[in-house]
Amino acid sequence: MIDRPLHTPEQLRCLVQPDSIAVVGASPTPGSFGKRTLENLAGFDGKVCAVNPKHQEIDGVSCYPSLDAIPQVPDCVILCVASDAVVPMVQTCADLGVGGVVIYASGFAEMPGEEGALAQARLAEISRNTGLRIAGPNCAGLLNFGTGALMHFIGGLAPGDMVRGPIGMVSQSGGIGYGILQAMDRGIGFSHFFAVGNSCDVDACDLMNYMLDDPETSVIVTFLEGLESGSRMRELGLRALAKNKPIVICKTGQSDKSHAVIRSHTGAVVGSIEAYQTLFEETGLIQVDSLEGMPEIAQFLSKSPAPGAGGLGVMTTSGGLAVMAVDKADSAGVDLPQLSEQSQSALRALVPSFGTVSNPLDITAAAQRDPALFRDCVATLCNEPGFSVLLIAVPYAQNIVAEQRAHLICEAARTSPIPVVVAWMNEALDCPAARIYENDENVSLFRSMTRAMEAIHAWKWRDALRIKRLEGPAPRLSRPEAFDVVRPVLKDAARDNRALNERESKLVLQEYGVRTTQDQFAADRAQAILAAKAIGFPVVLKVESADILHKTDAGLVVLDLKTSEDVGEAFDLVTTLARKQFPDANVQGVVIQEMVAPGTEIIVGAKYEPGLGQVLMFGLGGVYVELLKDVAFALTPVAPDQVLAKLTELKGAALLRGYRGSPAVDLDVLADQIARISEFVADADDLMAELDVNPILVRGDSAVAVDAVIVPQIAANEHSKDKPHA
Repeated sequence: MIDRPLHTPEQLRCLVQPDSIAVVGASPTPGSFGKRTLENLAGFDGKVCAVNPKHQEIDGVSCYPSLDAIPQVPDCVILCVASDAVVPMVQTCADLGVGGVVIYASGFAEMPGEEGALAQARLAEISRNTGLRIAGPNCAGLLNFGTGALMHFIGGLAPGDMVRGPIGMVSQSGGIGYGILQAMDRGIGFSHFFAVGNSCDVDACDLMNYMLDDPETSVIVTFLEGLESGSRMRELGLRALAKNKPIVICKTGQSDKSHAVIRSHTGAVVGSIEAYQTLFEETGLIQVDSLEGMPEIAQFLSKSPAPGAGGLGVMTTSGGLAVMAVDKADSAGVDLPQLSEQSQSALRALVPSFGTVSNPLDITAAAQRDPALFRDCVATLCNEPGFSVLLIAVPYAQNIVAEQRAHLICEAARTSPIPVVVAWMNEALDCPAARIYENDENVSLFRSMTRAMEAIHAWKWRDALRIKRLEGPAPRLSRPEAFDVVRPVLKDAARDNRALNERESKLVLQEYGVRTTQDQFAADRAQAILAAKAIGFPVVLKVESADILHKTDAGLVVLDLKTSEDVGEAFDLVTTLARKQFPDANVQGVVIQEMVAPGTEIIVGAKYEPGLGQVLMFGLGGVYVELLKDVAFALTPVAPDQVLAKLTELKGAALLRGYRGSPAVDLDVLADQIARISEFVADADDLMAELDVNPILVRGDSAVAVDAVIVPQIAANEHSKDKPHA
């Protein structure tokens, strides 16, 4: 798919909010897609007509022999036809001026071979040339519950069974989407459901963007298998933050085995999961690991206002659940503040002497015989100034007391200044008390305390990010004209299909204010000795070759050379070894480098992910990279304060703060250097395939880039296939 801006709501209007719909391939045959589609459109508040030359009327709907026979051009056309008829029918729609087309048929880019891919490419071409918006092919339908435009072929989902609500859903898998839609059985309502299929034109980002401007939608959930445009997803996330509409994403494709399945299913291209996660985290998109509970978190977000500064209050009648709540809150990163003196005093007058007045609050089984105790404790906690949300863990539900308690909680929630969440901690999954909570517009029910805690954390995390985004971007650290100097260097290297050597890479970084070691090139033994004297002993000697990206493991770096004789011997050793190990490499000579005092090793890298853009990686270098993978990820550019926050979250952050006598690192200096590197990466964009600055040696207030390599985009494939890597 060609990268493009998001489709606007106006461009999508005929497709997702049509005033008139034509069903091509309509049929009176029970169970057929054409029959089911007409049945599902029975509640549509606009005009519906059918197209089938064999009939003049189907189930009371006027039927025409062809599209051009319809008196008025319909806004949207649903194609219930075989795959080989799709392309000519779409061309006819475009010629007539139809606004949108929904294509059920499969057999396009999701299939092996070229035929299906070429047919899908033709559909995309028609769309680009005419402005016709297309959903599919391989699309399970588009449902607009507000207008009754339920454009799908699934049986058993009659218009009267639909529950309207503020949750909009987009899914690349129709089957999974319809599975989530069954949350309506629990009273969870939806505004739209869009199954996007192969997305030859309209994709998940476009449809979510439409719902950002829809007043009936307050939260969006989406199931993604792949994503072809990170730039559109990034724009979508930032728009969602600005409009304060949360988006909850379940993204599959997190293993090599699943990638092959995805390509055969939707033809989507899957990028690095780390890149996706970084994109989601930095644009406020709430990622969940499983489908279970997606409707629950969406319902909670739709019912909850912006969180206050307070933490979580917990109440239960079970001491065991109180302990569990502490563990789950800690795991999710949710704060459990202590009760104020005023609340403690009020609760001591209510809770039996054998109960404990704290947060979590265990009011004991005494609440079984005293409903007023339960009601008054809930009211007190709802008004605790240190809380921004209250969670009530319910361990038992199968009796009349549970129903009475449910009504009391719902009544308290109606006047509560903070959201009320119920964690349903029992196996009575479908009982009267549960239904009371599910159907209440003020209470959010979770059938898992873990999911409840994760939802509360996501609610507060996203709002903090939203507020920060409103402050605007951080000021640039490097000179705005720095890339004017760097661009021709990258383009020249790309034209020659080579990576920048270490010296060239460091010169690029120096343009951005990154501190690097002092280096000199030496083509022969004598020049190496002269360079060492000029820099001052001790020095480091490294082989100079753009064809050898990683030199240390191959023995092509010699440290701590203290004399001219040491330098001469190292020159002979390294050049001989390089030519022996890498006979095809262009060994130009060596680099003499100042010897930097030992310190903590930091790695900074970047990789261009197709469809996602540049992703920065930074963290502990040396053995920690391979053994622990103790690194953080960020989209570029990244501000120093963001770098600082991620550095402090590393598992090995203690090494940076000073550990067992080692000097502490000035994290502000390190964050500044990493932020400057990120500005270069952002400027380079798709001109650069990879960057590796490893290590940056940090000690006290010093942070020096010791080694670096930059691989331009065109040179990347050359090095991955043909060039030696140490």
